[in-house]
Amino acid sequence: MTLRPPPLALALALAALGVPAALALSLLSGSAGWGVPSSEIFWLIRVPRVLAAFGTGAALALAGALIQLVTRNPLADPHVLGVTSGASLGAVLMLVVAGGVPFAAETGAVAGALGAMTLVFALAWRGMGRGLAPAAQPGTVIVLLVGVMVASAGGAGVSFLLAIADDLQLRNIVFWLLGDLNGAASWWPVWLALGAALLLAWPRAQELDWIARGDAWAWTLGVPVARRRRVAILAACLATGAAVATAGSIGFVGLVAPHIVRLTGLRHARLLLPFSALFGGVFLVLADTAARTLIAPAQLPVGVISAAVGVPLFLTLLLRRRP
Repeated sequence: MTLRPPPLALALALAALGVPAALALSLLSGSAGWGVPSSEIFWLIRVPRVLAAFGTGAALALAGALIQLVTRNPLADPHVLGVTSGASLGAVLMLVVAGGVPFAAETGAVAGALGAMTLVFALAWRGMGRGLAPAAQPGTVIVLLVGVMVASAGGAGVSFLLAIADDLQLRNIVFWLLGDLNGAASWWPVWLALGAALLLAWPRAQELDWIARGDAWAWTLGVPVARRRRVAILAACLATGAAVATAGSIGFVGLVAPHIVRLTGLRHARLLLPFSALFGGVFLVLADTAARTLIAPAQLPVGVISAAVGVPLFLTLLLRRRP
């Protein structure tokens, strides 16, 4: 018989090894080479960038875990369901019309994420099923299809805004849309949003587990399903909007991190949510490190690295699902 460590012990061990290693690797690497940089570069560039990367990855991973729970869909992700596109549309709109207003991008991104997620649920509500798990299975496909449509609509809106933007706005927005942490000095808003999202969702984590088993199951246990789902969606959109405002459109972090956590054996929301955030932060820090060093001294957008990992994982999970 193969002995396997308890899930929580395994997750804690991976976190204890992964977080310091990822932070050290990122702080000691850059487009100019490896090693300890000057104090100005270390404190003014690398530390804020690492904090922004970790907070962004944690926020996207938390949003992905929440969306997977409330939609009962393990393939759900803010990027796949169009929430990231909605946040990008809102942020770009505010950058074009009110770029000088403080927190314009953050406000627009959160509003856009909420609008996109509301549209996905409104269009897919019938197909998601309101009762037992067998009725929910066809809905997972419908949610993915609606998410693709919403993402396409958001992309079209962003394209329109790019067409009317001036040259300076166009250059900044295009590179930001690819997913970029270069110059992300304002790292604290995404951490603030991450904390707020956890405070909204984590105290009712057990009820999210019941909702993930089916609305009828949760109703029999006295869970106000619609209210809990709205709060979870609000928390996911808050985290996604702050992440998009910080680093642009970065996909598949919310898919990769929760599945890594589930591979350790942790499936209950009370542990799944915080560990997804932790592993999502590590994942994006490592992805940003690769983006800065693979073709140094040039830098890749971090969204390219996350997609290179996330797309094969998404296809593998999709092909392994039972019809």
